[in-house]
Amino acid sequence: MAARSRSPRTSLVCALLFAGLVTPAHAAPPEPAPFGAGEGRSLLRDIDMPQSHVAGEADAAAVAVNPAAMGFLRGFSGVLAGNYTRAASQRRGGGFGVFVAVPLTLKLFGQKLAENFLSLGAGYQRLCPFGCGRLPGEQSIEVYRDDWVPADLDYNKLTLAAAVPLMRWAPGLSLGISYARMWSEHNLYAQRLHQAELSLAYRPSRYVALGLVGRALNSPNAGADLRIAEPPRPGVISRRQPFELDAEVAVRPIKGSRSLEIGVGARVVPMPNPDPRFHTPVVAPRGRIAAGGKGWRLFGEVERYYVNSINREPQTTDALRAMVGLELDFTHVGVAAGPVLGPSGPDGFGAQGGAFKLRASAERYTTLAQPPLEALRFDVDKYAGDRGAGRLVDALDRYSELRRDRAVVALEVDGSGNGWGEIEEIREAMLRVRARGGKVAVYLRGAGLKDYFLAAAADRVILHPGARLSIVGMRSEIFYYAELLGRLGAKAEFVRAYEYKSRPEQWERTGPTPESDAQRRLLLTDIWNHVVRMVAQGRQTTPEKVVQWIDTAPHTAEQALRGGMIDAIGYADELEGELEKWLTRKVNLRAPSSLPVHDQSFGPGPVIAVVHVEGTISDGESLTVPLVGSVLAGGRTLVRAIDRLREDRRVKAVVVRIDSPGGSVAASDDMARALDRIAEIKPVVISFGDVAASGGYYVATAGSYIFADATTKTGSIGVFRPKVDVSGVLAKFGVHVESIDYGAHAGLYTWFKPYTPEERAAAQAGVDASYQEFIARVAKARKMTIEQVDAVARGRVWSGVRARELGLVDAYGGLREAVAHAREQAKLKPGEGDVRHVPAPPSLGDQISAIFGLKLPSPLGLGESAMVWVLRRLPPSLWLSERPADLALAEETIVVE
Repeated sequence: MAARSRSPRTSLVCALLFAGLVTPAHAAPPEPAPFGAGEGRSLLRDIDMPQSHVAGEADAAAVAVNPAAMGFLRGFSGVLAGNYTRAASQRRGGGFGVFVAVPLTLKLFGQKLAENFLSLGAGYQRLCPFGCGRLPGEQSIEVYRDDWVPADLDYNKLTLAAAVPLMRWAPGLSLGISYARMWSEHNLYAQRLHQAELSLAYRPSRYVALGLVGRALNSPNAGADLRIAEPPRPGVISRRQPFELDAEVAVRPIKGSRSLEIGVGARVVPMPNPDPRFHTPVVAPRGRIAAGGKGWRLFGEVERYYVNSINREPQTTDALRAMVGLELDFTHVGVAAGPVLGPSGPDGFGAQGGAFKLRASAERYTTLAQPPLEALRFDVDKYAGDRGAGRLVDALDRYSELRRDRAVVALEVDGSGNGWGEIEEIREAMLRVRARGGKVAVYLRGAGLKDYFLAAAADRVILHPGARLSIVGMRSEIFYYAELLGRLGAKAEFVRAYEYKSRPEQWERTGPTPESDAQRRLLLTDIWNHVVRMVAQGRQTTPEKVVQWIDTAPHTAEQALRGGMIDAIGYADELEGELEKWLTRKVNLRAPSSLPVHDQSFGPGPVIAVVHVEGTISDGESLTVPLVGSVLAGGRTLVRAIDRLREDRRVKAVVVRIDSPGGSVAASDDMARALDRIAEIKPVVISFGDVAASGGYYVATAGSYIFADATTKTGSIGVFRPKVDVSGVLAKFGVHVESIDYGAHAGLYTWFKPYTPEERAAAQAGVDASYQEFIARVAKARKMTIEQVDAVARGRVWSGVRARELGLVDAYGGLREAVAHAREQAKLKPGEGDVRHVPAPPSLGDQISAIFGLKLPSPLGLGESAMVWVLRRLPPSLWLSERPADLALAEETIVVE
């Protein structure tokens, strides 16, 4: 750098202040060199913090380091950081700061519309270039005029930042922006100084993270309040704070884990300020490494900087700053600290000071400490439906895998709305908790057989004192509407394939055919035998004893206790005490945490996608019908989601979770074809929920392996076409329909006249063709002959137990087993890869209901209205379709207790 002439007066002042820097510690703090001796550093730069990087895990320190990284936060984060720098080191990274950041969720009338659509943050820093608390002394005031006050006095910095996560459109990408304002009573160079920043954080994979920050985009001039206009006082060449480009790439070479992380970056200043106080390298490279295990990491960092001296001939010396330290993580707090090493004045290379960072977060981190003894309390009623049951199973497995033999679980049950198959998967999760050494208790506020089936899998069953154990058995109720239609003047004219496809009978007859009656009895017998056997096994008694309990039900709490059906009686507020008496130790019973888990991964890794086919299969979009609560699995919605999975390279395998009685043949075929295209390049595994029948089984033919629960209702391989002649109804009201037809079968689809023999034959031929295509797909998928499939098809419904014996299912198991098998097929290790559920649950109907509070009137104010009661028992495919179409829909079997 070119030398600049200095007056003797200036040299004297420099000498006096340099002498102050090396004064012993017990003397008054030395004043820094006014003309910039020491580290060249922009006034805009933040304090030096440990384990805070441009490309790295995010916490609230990202407000200053890389605002875009806030987009990866899942909950509130706060950081207190500090850096002490010895004056003799001539480093200018000292001070302390407080930072907060929070991701925002968009909600409308209680409905979550967008999660983490924006993250906001703020930070305050007290920057102390050569140690906090320095003020201009009397001697310097005498020597300098006001405009000569040094640029190294303390000053304040307030930063406001925002991040916009773009993961929905560009996985792993987040953009950020920030604005900072500085002020100081004494440091006139920092007074009213401000800066703007733009930033980017990109995590393309779990192995790599990239960060890029453009700092000081406005390149502000310092010293706006100095009294002397440009040129400034002698010795200062320029007050401009130059634009900087801060970039870093970080890699995790060991399977993308935190066990080893290496980062390389640089601070690039294309046009550095030549003034010694602010002069920096054009490229200041840095590197870092961190290694550790669960909840801890050792880290080391090194960075290049300039040390500028001011004598008669100014000199610039390359120097390295190093930091080594330890980072410890606990559930909601963490700390990182270490000494800062580098050139340290006359002492040579040594400790320049130290830095620390203390974190508090709503996110849950992997903790170094052993979690305290506690019991989790789950309200099973809050986990209704197939997805709800899946969340409960996941929660039980995660908790027991973490706590092993220290796990204690209490499940409260009060009339669960889950089906038999879903209950069975929750039971299996409870048994896995016990197999790992944990304890499981179930609290019943009253129970039917299905709830007791769940409770019997626990170590201990506790019943409310005023409740009854109403395990009165199983009952199948089928409603027949032919007589009602006749009284209205209507007549059902369904065509079907074939004799076991019993849904049309509900509209055409007043009772079942012998074939339908036989298949229903077999189905219910299979479920009954399985439930009785599992309850007996859980309660360590015989099936005959369980049948006796059922035949003598309902039971009071005292009778159930005396009979060995339960283990204790108690109120809900006594549950914690009951557990303490049972376990003979203190128990802290709490609900599972709803706080998010900290995302320790750099970016998206491999994914196992779970496609949910829920409800009656229909053409068009998926939705939940308001008031009635019927769920439609829209073919258009699901095909669109499936096609996206095919193109997504992160998705290594697909699990199709089917909880559907079937529906539209066309929509089922569209979904199966979309899955066929995926199966050409990725494994497709099928998981059956409570029911996977007819069109639901048609979709399953795209999979290579099928899992089902013992109580799953499946099969129903058959087709029917609905039609109701309503001409008689219209005639009762004086309405007559006149038609002009061109074409022999022009009236095939109308509901305003009966079939002609020719039309019925044409309709039956169409149904037969659909059936032949159906069984051909099944034969190909299950490696059976057409004749073998036809023998077990023709509309017959089977239990999961029976379906496995017949070759329609490969293995017992729920969604957990299906995901594990998909991982194996994709050559992933156990537990590797995230599980992504698609599509998002339909919420339009819920939002409309929540906004307008729509409810149909209920007669006498009791229960649901008659209209809603009827609609809930009719297949949505019938009353929502525009015209008759082929349906692959299982019968409506209602099992009550």
